[in-house]
Amino acid sequence: MGLFGKTKSVLVVDTAAVLKTKGVRGRALPRQQLQLLRSLSRIVQREKLTVTAVLVGAPLDKAPHNKVFEDVRVRYAKSEEALTKELLSALRQAGSTGVLVTEDVALETRVIRSGGATLRVSTFRKLLDDGNEQNENSGGGNYNNNNRPQRNDRRDRDRGRDRDRGPRQNRGGNQQQGQQQQQQRPAEEQVEERDSGKDTISQMIDLVE
Repeated sequence: MGLFGKTKSVLVVDTAAVLKTKGVRGRALPRQQLQLLRSLSRIVQREKLTVTAVLVGAPLDKAPHNKVFEDVRVRYAKSEEALTKELLSALRQAGSTGVLVTEDVALETRVIRSGGATLRVSTFRKLLDDGNEQNENSGGGNYNNNNRPQRNDRRDRDRGRDRDRGPRQNRGGNQQQGQQQQQQRPAEEQVEERDSGKDTISQMIDLVE
């Protein structure tokens, strides 16, 4: 997207704030935290950025504290009260190119006054959601792409019916061959069939009488 220009920024992400905008209330589950880390990983790969994610809670087994998990450095705050301190520590670790992603107005003001850069979570979500949409459209996700498989299934069913019926050209050819054979049958056989039909009708009339 080129949101950060040519400078290789280091995003320090308040994941608790991001998860709240996604509807998560209270302490996030490990599964939700891992999903967010993987979404951040896609941003790293697409935008060529460096990302440090600060999570609240105990360290995940797959992502130890201050280690890199799928191209994302992960740090932990033991509680929400300790979150501000951990975000500032991560920002110092990021250096002069660090950009704090937060919705904490007081913390944002503090960082800007000290010469740092910040980014609102609402703006960051556009970047995050854009990455998720691209992943879904490429077939990597299972969201809102129900129409495409349904169309494929319909085509498969149509092809199956065609196989049962045989090739369309052959069907037309068989009909023509049948008509030609009907026309080529001896006139005597056709007369016999008509007489036989008359006999059947006569028998039905006799039964009624």
